[in-house]
Amino acid sequence: MTQLAKHPLRWRLADIAGTGVEQVNVVMPELDAHSEHEILLSTDIPSPHACAEDIGWTDDDISLFHVLLSKMLDVDVDGSTTLDLADSDVVDVLHVVAAAHFINPCDAGGFLADDISTIMSELDIGDLAAIHTKDGFKSCIICALDSIEATCVLLESIEASEGEVELDVYDTLVVNKHSMLPAEFGNVVPGKECIVH
Repeated sequence: MTQLAKHPLRWRLADIAGTGVEQVNVVMPELDAHSEHEILLSTDIPSPHACAEDIGWTDDDISLFHVLLSKMLDVDVDGSTTLDLADSDVVDVLHVVAAAHFINPCDAGGFLADDISTIMSELDIGDLAAIHTKDGFKSCIICALDSIEATCVLLESIEASEGEVELDVYDTLVVNKHSMLPAEFGNVVPGKECIVH
């Protein structure tokens, strides 16, 4: 199953799976302009609303989607770019975009361990990074930035101490930029240009 990367996309907040829980789903019309069928991909992201509704993708959603396709999958999006919707990497990108849109980020302060002094390159949206938490180093994707903070989508869960909140994959955190670490600190395979000590 393939789909144009630039095709109009919508979010559908509904209990498609029949579990009694409203989830965020991605809705795309089929490539055939004469078809009335839709392609529907469910995500693990809970809906923030208790009722079913369709919401159009925002410019921020589309921009993040294209950046992640480029940075995570090395896909340059143009008018003819098609995506394999059965590819787990494409599904992961859609999950990150859904999380960035629908999950309210929490302050990372209570989850972080001491800062580590290291060389950090300039951060950008769509970059893979790591944070030093009380539960170890965790990988994340940067989905928004300002001059002081980065909003990140977690790629690993953070187990909490007794009585504290636990964070799951795709939960979002607001992290001070000086607490961000290079991706190599997280659970990733280092790139060819990286030196592992």
